[in-house]
Amino acid sequence: MAVRLRLAALGHTMERGRIVEWYAAEGAPVAQGAPLYSVETDKATVDVEAPAGGVLLRIDAEADREYPVGATLAWIGDAGEDLPDRTDETVAAPAAVSDEQRVTPVARRLAERHGVDADRLEGTGPGGRVTKEDVQRAVASGDAPPLEEKPSGEPAHDVVPLEGIRRVTAERLSAHWTGAPQVTEGLDIDMTAMRAFRNANRSEWRAAYGIVPALNDIVLKAAAAALEANPALNAALVDGAIHRYREINLGMAVDVEDGLVVPVLRDAGRLDLGGIAHAAADLTARARSRKLAPTDFEGATFTVTNLAALGVDWFTPVLNPPQCAILGVGRMRRTPAVVGNEVAIRDIATFVVTFDHRALDGAPAGRFLSRLKRLLESPDPALFAGTGG
Repeated sequence: MAVRLRLAALGHTMERGRIVEWYAAEGAPVAQGAPLYSVETDKATVDVEAPAGGVLLRIDAEADREYPVGATLAWIGDAGEDLPDRTDETVAAPAAVSDEQRVTPVARRLAERHGVDADRLEGTGPGGRVTKEDVQRAVASGDAPPLEEKPSGEPAHDVVPLEGIRRVTAERLSAHWTGAPQVTEGLDIDMTAMRAFRNANRSEWRAAYGIVPALNDIVLKAAAAALEANPALNAALVDGAIHRYREINLGMAVDVEDGLVVPVLRDAGRLDLGGIAHAAADLTARARSRKLAPTDFEGATFTVTNLAALGVDWFTPVLNPPQCAILGVGRMRRTPAVVGNEVAIRDIATFVVTFDHRALDGAPAGRFLSRLKRLLESPDPALFAGTGG
């Protein structure tokens, strides 16, 4: 009997998903467990494996269209099996496509790599959209229209649809911004001693952990220790009640091509520095190669976002609901500072915390920052070399 493939909820918040690409064509054999298609959820793009082996009898869900959870996507079975007729859940008329949205993002990127003007191709996708397959056919034919400079009379701007991760991020943060009174506090932390401490321990860490922890790994470890001492920030506001968590699960903001994703470094309070460094490196690599699973985004109790690599001195991070607090980290900058009665050149970084004023006041946030400052300005080998925090 043929197996019906339905769009599964790949996370507890997922309601819809966009089919990005099918890895097999209708009539092709598929192996159980092999990647069959990719779907873009509200948090990531995920490869989905075939639940059974056989022949891909029919694809009911077209690429580059959104479908609700539970919609029929395709059928797998034995060649020649009879299948039910398509239902309204998958054959509803596609929405009208504007000129700006006529080329799918995947197709446009592929066309640019081949020097093809995707806007001049005929689209065969839903609503006449130009798909990846349209670009591939044009390139293979040798008749693809080349990219040319836009005439001066055309608009001097590009229109980028708000979709995928960027759209969901905008919707969630806009809703939370209007509903939560967000307050931000910040202070400068002298990282000179920490930088020297890291340089002095590089060889020992490499031997012990097989990796040299980055400064951001050290910040994550210090943040987990500061949260243990200030649990009011390791919390979420859910259904009118404050949930203070015993486990510290750090959301770790990662900049990727499609926007910002925040995978979760789990139970950070129990990890030593090497464990945090390995976990952070793994999450970052999988985020940038689009290999994160929906479960990688679940359960964060506090978020750390670090813009040091982009040269940002300081910024105001926005809460990631329903969490009650988020830490923003700026770059280390060489600057004159007063040390005792002397002026010296020091490595200074600005740390800021944004918090939900409904769940906590400024004093707990201030105590968290003060604790973080002490941990980073006076490195404790027991914290940054031993197990636990």
